[in-house]
Amino acid sequence: MKPNTQKIYELTAQATDIFNKSHGHISTSVGLMNKALRDKGIEADAVMVDAIVSKNRLIFVLLDADPSIVGIGLGNIIEDNINLVDKVTLEELTAPGIAVTMIKYLT
Repeated sequence: MKPNTQKIYELTAQATDIFNKSHGHISTSVGLMNKALRDKGIEADAVMVDAIVSKNRLIFVLLDADPSIVGIGLGNIIEDNINLVDKVTLEELTAPGIAVTMIKYLT
């Protein structure tokens, strides 16, 4: 795992702990998506948070071309689509900020 991807993964895991304190009734799963994107010709890594019951997916995408920017996307576990809704610099990304994003898009 690339260092920037690992940083996003660790921050997302911490954010999930924060999220679960107030939204524990929403079952979530954190995962890494790198090979699947590359198999589709997308030179990027991504960390995803899935809301198991609603099937909603929040994705943090790190393009190889610009590893200082993290794209924030929404998708669905069933459908193979990602709609980018925002972007932040990697330096701006924090566990509490990711938790707020999770509340915004997964609740």
